[in-house]
Amino acid sequence: MLLASLTQAEKFYADQTILEDASLELRDQTRMALIGRNGAGKSTILNILAGRIELDGGRVHLADGVTVAKLEQDPQFPDGASITDVSENAFKDLDALESRLQELEHKGLDDPDTYEKWERLHEVFSRRGGYERRSRRDAVLYALGFRGRETQKAASLSGGEKTRLGLAQLLMAQPDILLLDEPTNHLDMQMRAWLEGYLSRYPGAVLLVSHDREFLDRACDQTAEVALGKLRTYNGNPSSYRAYREEQLRIEELTRKNQQRERDRLESAATQMKQWAGQNEKLHRRAKAMFRRLERYENQMIGDAEREQGSTRFQFHCNDSGEIVLQAQHLSKSYGGKQLFKDVHFTLRQGERIALIGPNGAGKSTFLKTILGDLPSDNPRAVLRFGSRVRVGYYDQELRGVDPEATLIEEMIRLVGDKEAHNLLGRFMFPFDAQYKQISKLSGGEKARLALLKLTLGEYNLLILDEPTNHLDVEMIEALEDAVNYYPGTLIIVSHDRRFIRETTDLIWELKEGDLIQYDGDWDYYLYKTQSQAESQSQASSKSVKADETQVTRGPSKWQLERDLVQLEEDIDRLEAELAEVNSQLEDTVHLSTEDITNLGLKHTELEEALLSTMAKWDEYTELLTQKTP
Repeated sequence: MLLASLTQAEKFYADQTILEDASLELRDQTRMALIGRNGAGKSTILNILAGRIELDGGRVHLADGVTVAKLEQDPQFPDGASITDVSENAFKDLDALESRLQELEHKGLDDPDTYEKWERLHEVFSRRGGYERRSRRDAVLYALGFRGRETQKAASLSGGEKTRLGLAQLLMAQPDILLLDEPTNHLDMQMRAWLEGYLSRYPGAVLLVSHDREFLDRACDQTAEVALGKLRTYNGNPSSYRAYREEQLRIEELTRKNQQRERDRLESAATQMKQWAGQNEKLHRRAKAMFRRLERYENQMIGDAEREQGSTRFQFHCNDSGEIVLQAQHLSKSYGGKQLFKDVHFTLRQGERIALIGPNGAGKSTFLKTILGDLPSDNPRAVLRFGSRVRVGYYDQELRGVDPEATLIEEMIRLVGDKEAHNLLGRFMFPFDAQYKQISKLSGGEKARLALLKLTLGEYNLLILDEPTNHLDVEMIEALEDAVNYYPGTLIIVSHDRRFIRETTDLIWELKEGDLIQYDGDWDYYLYKTQSQAESQSQASSKSVKADETQVTRGPSKWQLERDLVQLEEDIDRLEAELAEVNSQLEDTVHLSTEDITNLGLKHTELEEALLSTMAKWDEYTELLTQKTP
């Protein structure tokens, strides 16, 4: 079923062509990646399909009754709304549809007109997952980190958590067309992997913008590229499209050279014939024919290659440090009653390339700030010892220490002088006019490029990069990969971009449940080890289940299990109520002392563990009861 389409679409901003003669189709189960450089027009296309921007030419088609929703990076929620309220609001349309269906059923479906209306509404209700909406809510909240926090106010969430809640609300609503602009922002690796699988089963159409190449390749089987006003579509994921496109451009360039040689030959022959003709009318006619042939051939030649803004290449230069770059002992840090890491020891050696990974909230940024000395360790025995000749460079996208009122060129002249300022900015893809832009008005991508530019000037032999690929387009990420791979110094990177980690690091450190687990291998080795551990646990669990199965007949009676389940359900209700009360108290931190907050945090953790344990036991007893029921 065709859900939406663009036909011969045109869009212009001043003298810039965003779209020209562009066409696009979105059907059921479309998984399309929308790619292109920053500023090429990806967000414009999403806003056109969402009905927020009008075309200057062409047509937007939306099938009758089709719903469209777009992810906002800064979602707004009603004042005082809790996560539960936001979740229920996602079902507003589906609840209204269900009420209308019940009204028609109450009237009776014997009447053909009534039945036709019911059937039409029921098709929409089923297509949008109306019957499964509550179970979908529970799955989405759990996967995106909101399980157990349902009573928390949306206003108390961090900016990243609000964006994540906006995504959750969108997935719960399940519109026919899902327009996702950078949905992986603020998602950790586990959440990204879950979203890939969720989108692969999505019943409607998904149009996806992201700079996470691994995510796009796994989530999408179609690609649309917007560049220089053109929109090209391809059946395949972005990596296969780029390989196809590069081969196509190579063939076009080869064809262009061959055509140019043939054109030159025809022109030379026609010119020679004209010179030979003299007063010979027959030769003059032949020369004219040859020029006409040349003109026809020129009209058939492929045009010059369309050139986008040039790509960039840069390097991080440095001198060698000593063999031991950094030694740490007894590093510990807690926050809000949660132990982020405890008694961490490590030795960082010259040339090592570390990826620091872990789920959101594990404390990765806090860990970096601790080893940088910006935060003290909780353990007074902590030791941080840098080796000889170590110069530390920290990727600072917040651009601390930079005058926000200064222009780009003023900041660069301050750093490198007038002579090099324009050249450096040009290398980092700042056109001449943009170099006079105020730093406070830079976009996220421009700030990221400026932060990287400044990092190239320091000759640091220890680079610490915290989410460096955020806001960068694919071309800039690949340029950063090249620069990091040629970098001779020592590297610590925090990133959720799996392909970037695979390409640039050779050791994995994982912050998990308060421990720093150091793997003696790269990303593929880490996957192998963690998958092997998961398989071992699964086999052990399987053996345990088989052992339990042999004892079912000797276990509790059906009557006893039913009584135990009633008690477990009462315990679950009690624990959920106590957890909600603690959450409510934690929201009012203004009137609480630090000690009160710490005690409440510990109580929250204990209650959450008890609730999960009780729910697991309820699942186990339910399974046993099923086995005993004929």
